[in-house]
Amino acid sequence: MNAHARGPHLAATGVTFDVIAVDAPLGLAALRLLREREVAVGAVILDRRWHRVGILVPPQTVEPVPEDELRCGPRQVGLGAWVVMPTGDPDATVAWLRPPAAADGIAHHLTPTRIVREAIRDATTALTEEEPQP
Repeated sequence: MNAHARGPHLAATGVTFDVIAVDAPLGLAALRLLREREVAVGAVILDRRWHRVGILVPPQTVEPVPEDELRCGPRQVGLGAWVVMPTGDPDATVAWLRPPAAADGIAHHLTPTRIVREAIRDATTALTEEEPQP
């Protein structure tokens, strides 16, 4: 049986990594900003079904989300939660946009949470400014 045949699997967050998940257009814009800033970006998950991007960050570094941002802001997944992990098949519904640095662990390089949050904020501003005004 090949590695892709078993399908995606669940992984607990909060020990080896946490995830900051956003809508795909915002996540892709944030990743572009990180590349422009020459930030070393770690593993990133693309969920095609829900049109989301999940950026893996160091564990237990996500901050509580203010209540007014719960519905629209980045979803922060930490201790006590689970995420669907890709199998490695680039055409799967859940795939690596950027695979982990090494096959034995995701923690070899994780983008610092503060840097990811700044890129998401800046990308939000840039995307908002690009929207046509009525």
